[in-house]
Amino acid sequence: MRASVKGVLAMAAAAVTVAAGAAGCSSSDGGGEGSGPGAGRANGPVVEQDGTAHPAQLVKLNNAQHVKVPGVADAAAAKKIDDAFHAPIDWAVKWAGATLLKEQRAECGNRSNVISVGVRIGLRGDIVSAASAIRMVPCYEGEGSLPTVPVTADVKAGKVLAPEDVLTAGALRGKGLKTLFDRLSGPKDDWKDCELELRRADLYPGKRDGDPIESPAPAGLLFTQQGLELIWSTTGTDCNNFTFTAPYDKVKDLIKPDLYPRLVAAAGAK
Repeated sequence: MRASVKGVLAMAAAAVTVAAGAAGCSSSDGGGEGSGPGAGRANGPVVEQDGTAHPAQLVKLNNAQHVKVPGVADAAAAKKIDDAFHAPIDWAVKWAGATLLKEQRAECGNRSNVISVGVRIGLRGDIVSAASAIRMVPCYEGEGSLPTVPVTADVKAGKVLAPEDVLTAGALRGKGLKTLFDRLSGPKDDWKDCELELRRADLYPGKRDGDPIESPAPAGLLFTQQGLELIWSTTGTDCNNFTFTAPYDKVKDLIKPDLYPRLVAAAGAK
């Protein structure tokens, strides 16, 4: 069963490893001249850090990493994409403030909850996909963890991809989701022991577990050079972090036909 963590957060302050891109470094995205919001991009995604303080929420960001995609010609599209990659940080700050109990605030005194975020970048060309692992060291006694949130953007089109932009209509139905899950590899015995089930609603943000604000989708999709990852990650103390994987060719018929070849091409790009 899914565990609620209203007002309890991770005590461990584990160092976050950044895979596929260090902060402040850029890489080529393989893009070139063309049309659309992403035309003329010269640089791939970079990882930046947010260290701002949010006293109203009793939060201090420390090494809160987020992706930026420089060189997007259309300013509105660039802001939309960058905002989407920063959204996991924004959510964490808001959540920490919204779930802080009066007695916890008193326990903290003049100290703040410290939130860090580690970014793992998957594909990094015209399709940019990254997962933000959120960690919080509370200023009060508690336990639990915050989620890892994947975000994928079609930089060429200047949009953030929703599940319906990635998966076929059939894959988003009940039987289709079962087919998708059956083709994934991962800790399925533990998943079964937790009595979890992948539902369409789990692919979208929503209010869950009594939280006062909307939370990220429990099931997020990350695209890497190796293939598709389905990351199940929620606030909680157990049964709240699972990663399942499949190579692209194993889920080809479940991915939108116009997107599939672009994913494969991006995965093969050096």
